[in-house]
Amino acid sequence: MAGDYDGVRIVDASQGIAGPYCAMLFAQHGAEVIKIEPPDGDWVRGLGLRRGDHTITEICANRGKRSLALDLRDARAKDIMRRLVARADIFLESSRPGVARRLGIDYPILVKHRPDLVYASFSGYGQEGPYAALPMTDTVAQAFSGVMALNSDADGTPRKVPHYIVDLMGSLYGFQAIAAAMFARERRGAGKYLDISLMQAAAALQAAKIAEVAFHGGAPAALNAPAGSYRTADGWIAVTLMRDEQYVRLCDALGRPDLHTDARYQSFGTRAENLRELREALGAVFVTRSTEDWMGRFREADVMATPVLDYAQWLDDPHVKAVVAATVVMQPGFGALPVPSIPGVAALGANDARATAPDIGADSISILHALGYGAEEIRGFREAGIVAGPMAQLIESNA
Repeated sequence: MAGDYDGVRIVDASQGIAGPYCAMLFAQHGAEVIKIEPPDGDWVRGLGLRRGDHTITEICANRGKRSLALDLRDARAKDIMRRLVARADIFLESSRPGVARRLGIDYPILVKHRPDLVYASFSGYGQEGPYAALPMTDTVAQAFSGVMALNSDADGTPRKVPHYIVDLMGSLYGFQAIAAAMFARERRGAGKYLDISLMQAAAALQAAKIAEVAFHGGAPAALNAPAGSYRTADGWIAVTLMRDEQYVRLCDALGRPDLHTDARYQSFGTRAENLRELREALGAVFVTRSTEDWMGRFREADVMATPVLDYAQWLDDPHVKAVVAATVVMQPGFGALPVPSIPGVAALGANDARATAPDIGADSISILHALGYGAEEIRGFREAGIVAGPMAQLIESNA
């Protein structure tokens, strides 16, 4: 199936989640993505339960790519990289500032081999500034950017969102920046260097909250009180509202019209001032009926609400199934894995090449052949540990 980025070649020398996931998005849109990783693999291959060369986190970040396992500390590997980049449109890396230069793969060097190259560096704090050399993980990014403070418990304890949300946000901002740079290249013929930092991505995600705090001189009152999650007799329901009349409908559906005629709860502002008492009153009603019962009432009254689902419930939901919001990927070593579909990308078949992630160095031999290296030269690379890849490919190529 053709994709919007068919014919675009990407060299993905990034590791972890942010850069690789960004490159994976391009692969899902049809780009040819060659993943460059050390002979022992990207470190994310060890993050979680590992089977063979893969973990689930790594699979989701590297679907649809080809893998070239390359030891960039060797001068011959640098030559391989430069040949690759000469044929590429986009290059991604995620080492700490200064490392790419030491490895000979920084922008000033590679742009000599591809003058219109779009080059994206993913890092924690960015390429400049007093923290540029410091390490950053998703947890550090959440703590530094205010995500954990925003997600504090009722007792004020900051809590991490238990997923790589900042890494993934960095991927999405990186994707849009690279896509824009590619569009500009088509118009002006020039490439671009892009500095994508997790710190900046996390802040951009929270732009309205950061601006609110600066304007109010502290945390503002709740915007849409009494939105939130409420315990039912057998689960939880999340409720939200955008207009005052939606609060009226909520109270009527709950059988508590007195809560919208009470002077304390007449507007978003007054409800925010008296939120604790209001939530206690609402909570006492929610817990008297089942989630299914309340949802029937809310849908009839056009109240914005949904059951709070776990992942298994989401996968089993009839709407999720009807719109094919998740597809099954047949990843070797893991079997059938349900993976959410990428918005804007047609659903892939379970055995589509873009659906699965490659083993370490799975395509090393074929990629090197395409670059003009002969079988004996490739054998020498492999024996010296510069390249890793299946020996069977090498034998076949020498036949």
